[in-house]
Amino acid sequence: MQEGRTPEGFPRLRVEQDIAEEMANTLGRIGREFARHREAAWRALEEWERCPAGAAERQAALERGLQAALDAAERYRYFLIVQREAMGMRDHSEVARKFSLPEMPGRAPAPGDPASPRLAWPGGFLRGLRRRSAG
Repeated sequence: MQEGRTPEGFPRLRVEQDIAEEMANTLGRIGREFARHREAAWRALEEWERCPAGAAERQAALERGLQAALDAAERYRYFLIVQREAMGMRDHSEVARKFSLPEMPGRAPAPGDPASPRLAWPGGFLRGLRRRSAG
């Protein structure tokens, strides 16, 4: 296969190259943001766990910070998965395995969590409910 040609031998259009580059750049940008939010979530968990049991007010503030950090990290993990899907990558178990997020007791899995069933995805539960009730 010659440089600048598709596997079928047709010349690659410049717009196709631009789209592929933009998709790759977007994936990288989202990945970097996710990594930043993921690290912040792990740091917030460490601070929350180190908080003494008697400091209820400080512990509550740290827990709110941890919840916010987890929300942001989960949101960017979802964005990463959406971008991967747009690029044709359908198996997201690697994302869950390599880039785990802290777990808090009593916190439900995030929408879009690759480790949770598809019904947990945004709109997924309602779509599943409609399918079951339509037939």
